[in-house]
Amino acid sequence: MSRKDEPSSPSLPPPLPEKWDRCHAYNERKRRYCRQLPIPLSDERGQTNKRARYCGNHRHLMEQSMLNHGHNIRDGGIIGKGLQSEMLLNEDKCIEVGKKYRGKRVPCPIDPSHLVFESAISKHVLVCPAAKEKLEVTGRSYYCNGINLGGFGAMISAVSERRVESDAADVQQLALAVIRVFGHLYLDSKTKLTDQQLRNITESEIYNALPEVDLSSVEEGISDLATCQSTTSKQNGLAPNKTGRLTCAITKHHIKAGGPRHVRQIASILGHVRQQGLLTTNKSEAGSSPPLVCEMGAGRGMTGLVVASAMGASLSGDGSSEKVGLYLIERSGTRGKAETKIRTAAKSGNSAGDCLRLDLVEVKRIKCDLAHVDMSSALPTHAGSKDLKALVIAKHLCGAGTDLAIKSLRNVGSINGLAMATCCHGLCSWDEYVGRDSLIRLFCSETGGLSVFGAKEFNVLKRWTSASVLDENSSTEVATRTDEDEVKEEHSTNYLDDGRRQKIVAVVKESGFVCGARGLGRACQRLIDFGRCDYMTRNMFRSDDNWKVRMLHYVPGDITPQNALILASRCSRQG
Repeated sequence: MSRKDEPSSPSLPPPLPEKWDRCHAYNERKRRYCRQLPIPLSDERGQTNKRARYCGNHRHLMEQSMLNHGHNIRDGGIIGKGLQSEMLLNEDKCIEVGKKYRGKRVPCPIDPSHLVFESAISKHVLVCPAAKEKLEVTGRSYYCNGINLGGFGAMISAVSERRVESDAADVQQLALAVIRVFGHLYLDSKTKLTDQQLRNITESEIYNALPEVDLSSVEEGISDLATCQSTTSKQNGLAPNKTGRLTCAITKHHIKAGGPRHVRQIASILGHVRQQGLLTTNKSEAGSSPPLVCEMGAGRGMTGLVVASAMGASLSGDGSSEKVGLYLIERSGTRGKAETKIRTAAKSGNSAGDCLRLDLVEVKRIKCDLAHVDMSSALPTHAGSKDLKALVIAKHLCGAGTDLAIKSLRNVGSINGLAMATCCHGLCSWDEYVGRDSLIRLFCSETGGLSVFGAKEFNVLKRWTSASVLDENSSTEVATRTDEDEVKEEHSTNYLDDGRRQKIVAVVKESGFVCGARGLGRACQRLIDFGRCDYMTRNMFRSDDNWKVRMLHYVPGDITPQNALILASRCSRQG
């Protein structure tokens, strides 16, 4: 057995952080320990144990540990005496305060996001709130099971039926094809670059292939945005006139935008929407429907709230008093939603000069998976209206969610514009990807030079996208990260199902790519996003030559590595 074929041993979790008082369960995917507070425990004498290790979601780990050590556990009783090993921690003798032991907890068969006792599954499924919610959602007029599933295009190229083995040479051939296709699309499509010229492409050339247009400072109304945000985040007594106007408005209305980095991203997205003329030109004409903002994968809906409020402020400045409709599409519930902020704003009132007018926003939340939403039924229709005037936005809609969102708009003909910030390319799925025909056409042509392209090759590409956040000085990612690192790399770490995080580093080294692993990973991201843009151009807007779909970096890479924005709008509205 060769060394590369040897099975990789499971990695041990890193040591606990110093003075760690939270749950001791290690999350391998997130590469950090659970941050929930452990449940209070007491020993058999009723005394509280201060060394409790696990939260309610990970209580089963403590129970499994006790079972593995042969503890006597009676049904409906407490943990028995006679512990044999002195290596066990004191909390292994403990039970949850005031409760008897009820057995192992397992994921709910209806909604795996919460745990239930294994002995009570038959009773739980009858009263599970998730079952009631599912029944309610399936009865909605906009629900159509699987309407947006399946992606678009052929599943595999028809050029060749032969599938080569995935050895080192074939992986290097695929990597070279990625750089070749990227160079053809973004660098120089007129001149065919040699293989050596492709290998000499640098990381900065790959990054700069897309223009970086950060309009956050325009929305904030300040010149030195980086200094302002750095000082504001430290709260060191900065003068009020140094704070951006959008940041002031977000603070005034207590909008939980997620911190300075997220505010800057939202501000830049808003700036691009404004630059396309999608805020002021949405003013209703006679017989037309009111303006509308639709946020896909909305979560709490704060991005949509800011954009819709800014649209309301722009329209009110033109003398209009009509309200902007805000439609939030999200499959799961959440706290601190945009609806709460709008109700609060209605009571407190807004001044006419505000850059955000929450009082001019009407919100509707559609709680459904994007895979099952019929957008033509979900969005409002008005008899005799000339144009729906829907602006569609999405900020960091993970993986296949972006493809589902794009496909859901295929039958909605009256869209004013679209702005989608993509992320988590490692969570994409070939089955749901809308750009299959585009990638097959590129990779299996003279440009790409491959004889076959399908799910196998796409899975390699999406795995490589995670390298865009790798440290080039190390072949592996760091095992633990601080809170600051997680904020900086929000939505940037992709899940790798086979554990081979450093494989791309070896491929880059063996192929002699100057761009490094980060450059190759970013090139893979842009090719996946190009397939989405090409789908919209060829299938969604093919009947309207005035539409233009383009891609750019809307914030610097140090704000978020996932800084690509897909913009679609009519050419006549571009400023």
